Amino acid sequence: MKAFIVLALCCSFFSSSAVPLAFEFSDCDDPHVFKAVDAALKKYNEDRATGNQFALYVVMEAKRTAGPDPQYYVKYRILESTCAAEENKHWQECHYKVSAEAKTGECTARIHMNDADKTTNISQECKIFSDVSKIRYTVAPCLGCFHHISSDGSEVSDILEKTIQNFNKNSGEPALFKLVEIKEAKRQVVAGWNYIIKYEIEETNCSKDQFQDLTPECKITSRG
Repeated sequence: MKAFIVLALCCSFFSSSAVPLAFEFSDCDDPHVFKAVDAALKKYNEDRATGNQFALYVVMEAKRTAGPDPQYYVKYRILESTCAAEENKHWQECHYKVSAEAKTGECTARIHMNDADKTTNISQECKIFSDVSKIRYTVAPCLGCFHHISSDGSEVSDILEKTIQNFNKNSGEPALFKLVEIKEAKRQVVAGWNYIIKYEIEETNCSKDQFQDLTPECKITSRG
């Protein structure tokens, strides 16, 4: 009896007739995202009349629209710095204030950058916390990563049906092979879906000379 453990990599894309999303996810380390966040944080510091400036701590989420004049939607975390608000300094020149004394905050901003006119329109909201110990930290999901999905649904079975048909058609084996077990299934959200599926197949008693595809008559055989 021959058995194989197979890894299937599959892609499924949205139909071209579907309405595209207004925003698509961007890498938080993208220089264009940093430029947008920098503009938003500079505006926030400029609007502060008293106290200290804030410096960027981390970008938590970033989206953008397609096209030459993109709009960015970003969420970022800031920490109080040692630079006073009235000082004419860029936040990158400032040091973080001692964490036990520093205020922290989270900002949500929408930035429209027009490179041709060298203009930037920003709307944002920042929530500042004075007591760092009361901040509740959560683990954000990795939006572009593979995540485990159920192997029992039609989503996975439909993919494997076509994959095994393709294997039986193109393999050099004299007999047809049949699914035995699904080991693991993962899905990644992109402009559609990517799949990673690990599964096991075994040889059946149906030869390719007599059967073009699997039928209920095809049973897993114990022959080597």
